Amino acid sequence: MINSADVPSVRRLGDGSVVAQWLEEDGPDPEAYKLRLARSSDQGRTWSAPVSPHRDKVQTQHGFASFFEPPAGGFGVVWLDGRAIDPDAPEGAGNMALRAATFDRAGKQLGEVVVDARVCECCQTAAASTTNGVLVAYRDRSTGEVRDIVVRRLVAGRWSEPTTVHNDGWTIKACPVNGPALAARGSEVAVAWFTGKGDVGHSFVVFSHDGGQTFGAPVGLDEGSSVGRVGVELLADGSAVATWVDGSGERPSFMARRVEATGRRGAVARIGESSGTRYPRVAQAAGEVLFAWTDTAGSSSSAVRVARAPIR
Repeated sequence: MINSADVPSVRRLGDGSVVAQWLEEDGPDPEAYKLRLARSSDQGRTWSAPVSPHRDKVQTQHGFASFFEPPAGGFGVVWLDGRAIDPDAPEGAGNMALRAATFDRAGKQLGEVVVDARVCECCQTAAASTTNGVLVAYRDRSTGEVRDIVVRRLVAGRWSEPTTVHNDGWTIKACPVNGPALAARGSEVAVAWFTGKGDVGHSFVVFSHDGGQTFGAPVGLDEGSSVGRVGVELLADGSAVATWVDGSGERPSFMARRVEATGRRGAVARIGESSGTRYPRVAQAAGEVLFAWTDTAGSSSSAVRVARAPIR
């Protein structure tokens, strides 16, 4: 299945193995699909038979997955799961859940649990490991339709109660398809997110120094407005490189800026022209920050662009 907002991903684990996730159609309903996982222990030359971490047989949404690494080894995955939603219910009715499953070092599934029984229906999730446990970020959904970003920690095999990253108070009776980004180093954490409260979009980043138990004041990323689709990487000096899509010009632009843990902001950098319906990426490796995005360049075709910036 192809979905520009819910894309496949690959992750290298601490033991050198590699895990991958993607989507597979499940029945005639275009919104019904399975989450599929596979593992490789030989650098991707061969792969295990694909499996689904969800044990239900309901033909519904299972996606927006993020991998994590439990302290005991192996790997885990969180995803959005729609098995509790009645397919005949009106649009927006029913509860999308956030579920999680863990696997041992050999790839055997150990269990599946509900992390949150009511979350936003189609916003991306994010996960990272800290010295205080695994941290997962996602867009929550209250009974009053407040859809702010929260985190939960997996500590000693149990998921904590949610901690709100910031009380935006954004009330919207629809999913904005605009999930958070999360990065961690030890007990240092950075979370980036988008909010559209007041009908004006803005993107923010916030820091935690205790593994996501508490958060400081949010730091604005954009200079006027944003359409979100954020990314974040936490650097060795404690600062973060955060990215977002700016839609204020004639065409959307992929933007980035460096923000120190104190809240001091660096200059905004325009990485390139971007398609407003796609989700750019940022990563770091070998002393560089890497950026990747889709550029339609005003034509019917599209191209993937890549840029790099040295970390100084």
